[in-house]
Formats: sequence, C-alpha cells, structure tokens
Amino acid sequence: MRQIDENLRRVYRDDEPPTDVPDRFKVLLEKLKEKEQRDG
Repeated sequence: MRQIDENLRRVYRDDEPPTDVPDRFKVLLEKLKEKEQRDG
C-alpha cells in the first residue's frame, strides 16, 4: 500500500509534469490546471 502512495505522489506532484501517464490524460490535466488558474 505504501508503494502505491509513493507512486501517486510521484505522478501527481505539481512541480513537474507527470511522466508515466498517457498523453491524453496529460492533456486533460493541463486543461484542468488552466481552468483552475482562470477560476482563481
């Protein structure tokens, strides 16, 4: 279980783009970040 947590932390860390997720998901993440920045 701890291994999963570490993986999630590595994948979803904000200071660098996720490297081990599909490109489509990366695009969705980018759009989500842009939306969050617009909304405040």
